[in-house]
Amino acid sequence: MSAALRELAMGYVSVAVLLTVGFGLLRAALALMGRLGLPLSARQTLRAGRATLTLALLLPPACMALRGLVPTGPLFTFERSVVRLTPRLPEPAWSPRPGAPTPRPAGTPSSFPVGTALTLLLGTAAAVHCARQLRQHLRLIHRLESLPRVRQVGRVAVVLCDSEGTAFSTWFPRRAPHPSAWVAVPPSLLEDAQGLRLTVLHELQHHRQRDTMLAYVRLALGALFFWNPVVRAFGRWLATCQELACDEALVSGGKARPQDYARCLLEAALRATHAPPLPAGVTGMAHPTKRRIEMLFQPRPSRPHRTAALVAAVALTLTPLALWAQSATRGRAVTLAEAQALAQASQREQDIQVVVDEQVVEKLNQLVNTPKGRAFMKKAMDNLGTHREALTRTLRARQLPEGLLAVAMIESAVTNMPETSTQPSLAPGMRGAGVWMFIPSTARQYGLRVDAQVDERLDVARETEAASALFSDLYGRYKDWRLALAAYNQGEKKVDRVLSETGVRDTSELARAGHLNDYTSTVQAGLLILRNPHLLD
Repeated sequence: MSAALRELAMGYVSVAVLLTVGFGLLRAALALMGRLGLPLSARQTLRAGRATLTLALLLPPACMALRGLVPTGPLFTFERSVVRLTPRLPEPAWSPRPGAPTPRPAGTPSSFPVGTALTLLLGTAAAVHCARQLRQHLRLIHRLESLPRVRQVGRVAVVLCDSEGTAFSTWFPRRAPHPSAWVAVPPSLLEDAQGLRLTVLHELQHHRQRDTMLAYVRLALGALFFWNPVVRAFGRWLATCQELACDEALVSGGKARPQDYARCLLEAALRATHAPPLPAGVTGMAHPTKRRIEMLFQPRPSRPHRTAALVAAVALTLTPLALWAQSATRGRAVTLAEAQALAQASQREQDIQVVVDEQVVEKLNQLVNTPKGRAFMKKAMDNLGTHREALTRTLRARQLPEGLLAVAMIESAVTNMPETSTQPSLAPGMRGAGVWMFIPSTARQYGLRVDAQVDERLDVARETEAASALFSDLYGRYKDWRLALAAYNQGEKKVDRVLSETGVRDTSELARAGHLNDYTSTVQAGLLILRNPHLLD
């Protein structure tokens, strides 16, 4: 599955989780407030429902952006310090071919992309369902255009239905002077002036509340999450809240007396008994009549702070859930036991042994489960797949382990870059040049020319010879590959001083105590990925 498709699936799952949990939490909170004698009015309930819906839709992308900017765990220092040279050194003579595919070992069967197929299947089903609903809605708009108009004020047209049934209202974006909002009323209301007036006022209130516009959101959610009954129940509940809010607005605003309005609701309910269902994307009066009439004669509390408190409580609950859902769909963290099992299963004879501890696991998860880490390691694996043989040839000639390729991955993503390059590196300390990131003093010590005219660190063959010689010297000096790696990054003098002062040769213990940096752990994590590339799938 591609990165973009994975991100899309991750957001889809997160929204589904938040819609389900948010709706349940909201209903439970409203029920509790009612039992405690702190009920909300119908309009406040509608605002709380819309706020919960907005949170469920916006929190996942917000959490994705936040995670990309501020990861949840301590990240490696991604950018290394840039050594500013007065004369600009020559550009590299060798660079990996962009986008070259990683060769697949012979006989390895290609796995069926189950995740991609499932994502495409859900997306296709949702698109078909949404297109079908939209087509029905467009047919309704064309039908409304042909119906006789009772009155038109601005962009709002009141029309007579072509059959007896319940009144409804709808909206569709259109250019002036064509109407974009409609109120459809049954012909029988022409004989009841008061009923016609109250019905039109009710449907116009839907337009004022933007219910007819937000109906498209409910239509889209119903199509996208057709498999989730909770999302459908959320949409039906919001539709009922819209009706109650309209009733409350008309009665509390003095536009209708409760007795007259109750009679209008009863007559609408009788007409809706044998009427066909309303088309998708419209609002109508076919909702629980008994509850609506009872609400008309009940006191309507007005406590704005209650709505704000309820929405804040829902937000405080959904925000950590959104972060968790986003992390869970992005990829579960590798545990210490799993990393140790990976290291043991992928260990090769005569190669560097990966000693897995908490620091190595932390670095491994940063490389696998953070956007920067994954992008860097994918680039390193692609480049290494193209140029692996050219680098390992010299290592084999020196009888050095192939696992040292992880050093080139961490240092430069196997990119032959000049010292002035701004491309990222995962290695701390002074920035070097070339695939192996030699600093000038070490490069000259091993026979490479580095001056304003020539920089042989950018000659990959010569630099790899020098790096192989350096690795041989360091391992011969310390007889331990982890100490050799620490000296490769921090220098022999630093490692010698630490060993002399502490008497400890365990790099994990020295790093935990702050005597050495985390370079060795990062290289070992990179070596685990080198031996287990499926971690980046």
